[in-house]
Amino acid sequence: MLRHILHLRIDAFPAAVERIKNPSLRHRPVAVCPRHSPRSVIFSASAEARKEGVFEGMPLVRALQRCRSLVVLPPDEPLYRRASDAVAKVLCRYSPVVEPGSWGRFYADLSGTGRLFGGVSNAAFRALREVEASVRFDGTLGLASNKLVSGVAAAVVRSRGDLCEVPSGSEASFLAPLRVRMLPAVRFKTERELLSEFNIRFVEQLAGIPVHQLALVFGRFGLALHRQSLGVDETPVRSPETKPFVLEEETLAEDTNDDAVLLSVLYGMTERACRTLRAKGLRPRTVWLHVRYSDGVDATRRLRTEGSSTVDPVLFRILEPFFLKTNFRRQRVRYLSLTLTDLAAPPAQLSLFDVPSPHPKEERLVRAVEAVRGKYDKAFLQFGRTWNKK
Repeated sequence: MLRHILHLRIDAFPAAVERIKNPSLRHRPVAVCPRHSPRSVIFSASAEARKEGVFEGMPLVRALQRCRSLVVLPPDEPLYRRASDAVAKVLCRYSPVVEPGSWGRFYADLSGTGRLFGGVSNAAFRALREVEASVRFDGTLGLASNKLVSGVAAAVVRSRGDLCEVPSGSEASFLAPLRVRMLPAVRFKTERELLSEFNIRFVEQLAGIPVHQLALVFGRFGLALHRQSLGVDETPVRSPETKPFVLEEETLAEDTNDDAVLLSVLYGMTERACRTLRAKGLRPRTVWLHVRYSDGVDATRRLRTEGSSTVDPVLFRILEPFFLKTNFRRQRVRYLSLTLTDLAAPPAQLSLFDVPSPHPKEERLVRAVEAVRGKYDKAFLQFGRTWNKK
């Protein structure tokens, strides 16, 4: 079946949410940024702020120098999450599968819905009008055969409320004249600098380079660059409920760069995640760690664990050095999230011989703690490392 993937892009989503909360901010330059640190950077900037030279990632001090009338608001992530859920709820009326991406980015699979709404283009415009009417957001639309091209198509559109549709089979020709920075794979500074050094500025130039030459420079990442330059993406649209993962997150009561405090928070998250995995009888093969600093900068790393243990102390011994590599800045940390993905059940085939557990003491300890917690309140008994955050 030919896929029809819709991408709804709401520009400067946090700033747009703040304007809905306070209508007096409309048509004024607005930026979302933590103000308690002089080194804070802009998290989101409205179109009016961008006209004054204020952009995401810019230091707050420089932004205020460029735009004296800039309205600076602190981030309110729970509010943005509720607004994102409201938009996704509207899109679910037009598609059985809706996947929220980063703030203000939504994917909807419209494949096979033509008879219900009179064509995918009509369904896309109807969904956008309903979002504008019920949630009061306006955005741009991209429609293509995969998530990659539809996301780029929505970013290319300049006028809000417009749709850029890329017919199936023309993905490569659509991407060819665009700058390479439009590709999701070129979102990091290292890749952008390497491509600039080789004078590769447009997607057409990148697509013309053989895969083996890209692999010499970028390693395995070269294959992703080549596929994206041709508009190839088989990634399905997945709703959050169908994604097999375990997520633990925590916003610190007070921003800190004390490793002891941060590791205690991480241990508590690891403990809760392992408890969930043991209840489901699953083991993670990939770990994602996300750190958000007080100045709005994010750091994310991935670690392949290949079916690591779900015993709290054992898994934490892997996560501790991984966290210290991820948290490489001296800036204070505001938010941590631990995501365990690629979940798999242990092999169903039993061993012919009894294989001793590699971590018998830790397993007995965890079972004993769970037995006590099952009899009393969960907070009755805690590991010592978690007390550092009290």
